[in-house]
Amino acid sequence: MREAPVDTLLFAQQALRSRFDDFLQAFKRNDRPALHVALVDFEEQFQRWTETEEKTLVPALIRNGIPGRDPQRELRLEYVQIRELTLYLVRQLDEGIRAHDLAGFVENLDRRLRAHESEMERIYYPAARTMLMPEEWSILKSARPE
Repeated sequence: MREAPVDTLLFAQQALRSRFDDFLQAFKRNDRPALHVALVDFEEQFQRWTETEEKTLVPALIRNGIPGRDPQRELRLEYVQIRELTLYLVRQLDEGIRAHDLAGFVENLDRRLRAHESEMERIYYPAARTMLMPEEWSILKSARPE
């Protein structure tokens, strides 16, 4: 079965969520080595994917416009907040802080990520269906986390 282009975006988001859920599970088990590995993996994949979205998806959304939305400002803010909070957690773990002392930050990151996922699913990914050119779909597909 051939993958629909918009599925590329949804599959990427699901892959990132799966990585984040691995981190949450390790956090709940207080498995520090797994916690660190999962968080670093999530951070690297999220960084790579959102950089690709910023270079392909966001320009297409700006080019075609979405009434009442400013995709460049909104998505840039979300990307930066999630990236910075993730990097903060990585740094804290690297410095040896007890994982459970980060519970509030972990909950905050989960809330922000869920809000971002919801907005992408409801607004931006459906809009992208008709806005992205074939070469942009190809770029996104090749950058998609598995």
